[in-house]
Amino acid sequence: MNIIKPMIKWIIAIFAGLYLLSTIVVTPLAWIAILVILFGIYQIRQKKNGRVTFSKPGWIVASGFILSFVLALSFAQPESAEVKSDEETVKNEIINEDEAKGKNDTVKQDKQNEKNPSVDQSTEDKEVPEQATGKKLVELPSSEDSVESKETDKSLVTVTVTRVVDGDTLEVKFDDGTVEDVRLLLVDTPETVHPSEPVQPYGPEASQFVKDTLEGKNVGLKLGTEERDHYGRMLAYVFVGNETIQEMLLRKGLARTAYLYNDLTMLDEFHKEQEIARSQGIGVWSIPGYAHVDHDHGYHYEEQVVSTKEPVEEKPASGSGSLKYDPNGPDRDCGDFDTQAEAQAFMEASGSGDPHRLDGNDNDGLACENLPA
Repeated sequence: MNIIKPMIKWIIAIFAGLYLLSTIVVTPLAWIAILVILFGIYQIRQKKNGRVTFSKPGWIVASGFILSFVLALSFAQPESAEVKSDEETVKNEIINEDEAKGKNDTVKQDKQNEKNPSVDQSTEDKEVPEQATGKKLVELPSSEDSVESKETDKSLVTVTVTRVVDGDTLEVKFDDGTVEDVRLLLVDTPETVHPSEPVQPYGPEASQFVKDTLEGKNVGLKLGTEERDHYGRMLAYVFVGNETIQEMLLRKGLARTAYLYNDLTMLDEFHKEQEIARSQGIGVWSIPGYAHVDHDHGYHYEEQVVSTKEPVEEKPASGSGSLKYDPNGPDRDCGDFDTQAEAQAFMEASGSGDPHRLDGNDNDGLACENLPA
């Protein structure tokens, strides 16, 4: 029992020393607490020797330990916050450096593209979102029969053109097998299949051009702000490589800008391509008054009906003898006769009153007196 008490005291002293050492590591001000503790221990020994200065020196030791604990807590938290702040500062510096590097890379890439715009950059990763239609948007594949998507546009969905209805309407097939009709946004081509309209000039040419360019091939489809028209057709820009089929049609004079009630994103580009055809007077712009810019009333064209009937020769009425014309037929004047006698016979056969007014104003009963006898 006499051995255990000293061992316990030494163990407590060792733990107290380690504790005080750790507080010194945390904050140098812990020396103040250690001095208070040592002073309390000194007073305890003085009390044992009968020299009492403080009646309760144990409270001095306890106060020293409490002070060390308070100092450790007070200085440990700011240091931790400071370390955290330093870490955040380092992270922000790294992020800023990465952003600056990214901007520099973008500027370099733009300059390279300006110098060599023909470089194909369609191999960039293009993770594209899904449209409201539920169709999965995918990267356009590269093959002989497919066309590549526009580099900067990440909202294109790949479809296959299965049929060309006319110059501005297509039938397309999605990857999931769904078949939809697509109406080209912002353009109108002359009619070829309208149930109540005749085939209009340059309509067949527009349909054939779209068929030759798109049918059986993959294209990029970009839907308008309104997904469908009142016929249920999808409204979209159709990309062939880096331009739309709309731009191709406008440039060739096979379409005009119209129906500006949906997505106007590319209207300025379309106007520029259309102006090329207008200035050259080609296609629909070669017929005066036929096409109008940005109107929704279609094309203005009326076929001139050419009569295929042969003119019918007038035959003298029965009983008119050798008269050249039928007195009861169309109105005649002196220029229709070769001689005065011929005109006179015709006037007399016409009856009283001179219905053809061959007598003139003198009313002398003689027709066409200026003609040879």
